[in-house]
Amino acid sequence: MPVLLVLWLALPSFLLGQSEAPAAANKRLFDRMVDEINFRTMETVYDKTFTRNKFPVTLRSHQARKSFDGFQGNADLKKLFLNYNDVSEKFKNRFGKGRTDLVEFEKQLKSIVLDKNFEFFIRVLPRDERVALIHSLQRVIQQGTAQFNASEDPAPDELAADGAAVPPADAEVEPPATASVEEPVPQPEGEIIPARPTTVRAVDVPVRHDWVDYFTLLLAGASTLALLHLLFNVLPDLRTRLDALADDLDQRQPNAQPRRRPSSSTLPEDRYDEEEDH
Repeated sequence: MPVLLVLWLALPSFLLGQSEAPAAANKRLFDRMVDEINFRTMETVYDKTFTRNKFPVTLRSHQARKSFDGFQGNADLKKLFLNYNDVSEKFKNRFGKGRTDLVEFEKQLKSIVLDKNFEFFIRVLPRDERVALIHSLQRVIQQGTAQFNASEDPAPDELAADGAAVPPADAEVEPPATASVEEPVPQPEGEIIPARPTTVRAVDVPVRHDWVDYFTLLLAGASTLALLHLLFNVLPDLRTRLDALADDLDQRQPNAQPRRRPSSSTLPEDRYDEEEDH
């Protein structure tokens, strides 16, 4: 009897914990993804600035990076890193209030690589390395969304009914769909400041071929093979047959003399018929 009483008292707490577990797990997952994105961003900028030093792999948290001092006396760069470390930590506040479904999870992670402070921080990188960094972070985001627990995602009609589609008050408005890309500039100094609006330039998209392209290529190859076969097999054989047919016709005529084919190396001999005297 006491065992049943304990189970009966613990059952509501257990069910409540089960109902809150997916949302809490998704929030922890979002925070881990923010830490990973921030670490990879700072690692790339640091390794590019100090080619002989590497950003320590142990600096995967905001607190660990805050106490890091391996900038070789470069006070401006140290201030830049510390400012961005504090700013990037606030990215965690973008998820956990308001909507907490998979769409919002992925949206807020993608907004990090579009943030004006992120753009300013990576401006010291060459263009191709900035594009490569953004691509690598997009793959990290895809891996994070694959681990999202969508067991409690509300239906679209429920979102519209209860107003959950409205983002939280402290959430930032998402920037345009692609990050701006500029040419390398000198190392920035001072605090993180908003980057000026620039022309949006989309990342190159690989070309995709459909069945029409492959069918056209196949026809072109077949036409080339057919032409080569005609030139090197059919035409020489046809010429040999025509020569043999002409020789056969000459032999069937009365008092016919065999045809003499002029040699390709000598000119044909000139012959003149003598006039008979009458």
